[in-house]
Amino acid sequence: MTKNKTCKGRKILNRTTATIDPHCLEDRVVVAKLVANPLNLGNIQVYAPTSDSEDVEIEKFYEEIEKAKGYLKSQDIIIVMGDINANVGDERVEDVVGPSGIGTVNERGRGLTEWCPVNDFTITNTWYQNYLGDSGLGRAPKIEIETN
Repeated sequence: MTKNKTCKGRKILNRTTATIDPHCLEDRVVVAKLVANPLNLGNIQVYAPTSDSEDVEIEKFYEEIEKAKGYLKSQDIIIVMGDINANVGDERVEDVVGPSGIGTVNERGRGLTEWCPVNDFTITNTWYQNYLGDSGLGRAPKIEIETN
C-alpha cells in the first residue's frame, strides 16, 4: 500500500505500513515522524539558503529547524538531512565534526559547527572515511582487478 501526504508541493511517499506524520515549516524545512518501536524516528528534511544569502535568512533557517524539533519528543531519534550548503572542513571540532570531512571550512560551516552542539547534533558524515571520485562527490573507489 502506498500513502502520500503533500505539504506545499512536497510529497512524502510511504511504501510501508508505518505511520508518517509530516509537518511543513516555511519553504525550507519539512519534518516527518515515523512511528516505530521502541523509539520513533524524526526526519527533518532541509534545504539551507546558499552562501549568497543574507545572515538574517540563515538565522531564520536555523530557527525553523529548532521549531521542527518541537514536533518531536526528546527521546525520538532525530536526523536532520538535506542540502545544508556549508563546508565544515576536515579538522575535528569537539564531538561535532569528525576527522573525515571534505574541503576547507567556510563561513556557513563555522556557523553550523557552532549551532550543532547547542542543539545536540553531530555532523555524522564527517566521522566516516569518504572516497572521492573525479567530481569531488563522495562515491565508492574504482577498483582494478588484475587477472593472471
